Order: sequence, then structure tokens, then C-alpha cells
Amino acid sequence: MGRDFTFQKYRELCEAISASGYRTITVEEYLTSEKLPKKFIIIRHDVDSEPGYSLKMSKLEKELGISSTYYFRHIEGIFLPDMMLEISDMGHEVGYHYEVIDKALGDHELAIELFLKELADFRKVCDVRTIAQHGSPVLGGISATSFFGVFHILKAMLRNEDIFTRWVNADLWNKYDLEDFGLLGEAYLSLDFNKIYYLSDSGRDWDPSRNKFRDTVDVNTSLNIKKTDDIIELIRSERPDALCLLVHSNQWKEHFWEWLNWLFFQYVRNTGKALLKYKRRC
Repeated sequence: MGRDFTFQKYRELCEAISASGYRTITVEEYLTSEKLPKKFIIIRHDVDSEPGYSLKMSKLEKELGISSTYYFRHIEGIFLPDMMLEISDMGHEVGYHYEVIDKALGDHELAIELFLKELADFRKVCDVRTIAQHGSPVLGGISATSFFGVFHILKAMLRNEDIFTRWVNADLWNKYDLEDFGLLGEAYLSLDFNKIYYLSDSGRDWDPSRNKFRDTVDVNTSLNIKKTDDIIELIRSERPDALCLLVHSNQWKEHFWEWLNWLFFQYVRNTGKALLKYKRRC
């Protein structure tokens, strides 16, 4: 069985996929295929922080004959052209993980200007055809990917400070058209989740009812998935015809103390999410 959310556990998941009757396809392949495989899995990675883990995962996937989609943010330390090109050259898709409405504080006209500039930067590296919104609820560039950032957020919440975004980045497409920017689609908006079973590891938890803030889709989920071993068994059974797995590479740790530190950090972070949800209901 082994500990969940370790690099070894992710290898077991990939090995199960590789040995199954599923074919892995990228988001771009899903949107361009005239005829989809009878059974397929889309593995999508949002590269939010610690991009070295994404490179390691991309190499593992290539080793096992798996093609994935990697969405990189356009921020310092994540927008890394050499790494993006290396991942693309392995046969994976590289896309743009945009957050321009948050950056523009809700101003759609400024947001689309930022979008054009950042998309152009991506296209100097790779032929970006698909995008996916970034879903952090926090304003002002505060990072929820470190203890310091989470402490700052919790302190601001206790002081009743307004540090949470009121916008959704994908709302940009209520006003503009993806095709006008040479884009095939948006990973949250363009996949048919009535036919594709969606699972996300956000909050270090596969359970769709727990620890999710914006990594959700508007469909009901009926399978009892709690941990990665449940997904492995699901894949071996080949019950759903189509799956989409959202995998944040930095969730999966290689060394025990690193894994334990991240476990505690996610507990603190998920407590903050629960407090925020409670505050918004009040």
C-alpha cells in the first residue's frame, strides 16, 4: 500500500495507467481528435509552485509512455522557458495557467491586455493551444504555498482584512472569445465533464467533497474516491470510459521528512480554507 502522496505512489498510479486499457491524451488532443479513444485518461498538471517536481513527473511519465498536459503560471520562479521546452520536447503539452483577472483586480480590459502579453511570452517557447485558470482565492500576490504565506492569510482573516479575490479568472471568457486568440479551449470550460470523470488532488485529498476551493467542476461525482489507491483500483477495473486527473506535482514528495512537513502544512492550509468557507457563509 505505502504512504499516499509520495513520488513512489504516483509511480504506482502511472504504472496502473500504463498497464490498463486506457490511452492517455493531452487536453489539446482531446479537443482536436476527430474520434476519441474508447477509453482515455487526461492527466493535467497545474504548476503552481516548486516546478522541479513537475520536471521529475514529466520524466517518469515519458518513461512509462504517458502524455500529460502541464499548465505553467506566468510568475517569477514558475515561468521557466528552458524547463517548459524540455517538458514539451518529451511529448507533453505545455499550456498557460492564467490569473490575469486577479492580477488586474477585476478590470477585464487590463486583464485581456495582460493575457495577450503573457500568452505571447509563452508562445516564444511553445505552441500554446490550451489554457487553464489559476484558482487561488488570495489577493495581492500572497502565496498560500508556504507556512509564512498561510500564517499571513490567517492573521489577516482574524483582523477582518479583505485579502480574498471576488473574481474568477475564467469569467474573462464571458466577454472575450478563445478562438480570437488562436486557442482551442480552456481546461475547465471546454471538456465535457458529464462524460469525463474529474478528480483533483487539491488540498492533498482526492475526495471531491473536501478541501477544494476552486478546483471543482459543476457535475456530481458518484464514485467513493478517498485516496490514490482507490484511483488505482478504479483504473484497473476500467469502469469509467474517461477520466481527468488534476495533479499538482508539488503535492507528491520523495523523502519522508519532506512528506511529513507537507502533510502538516496542508493540515494548516486546509484549516484556513474551512475558515474562509465558513466566513463566506456568514
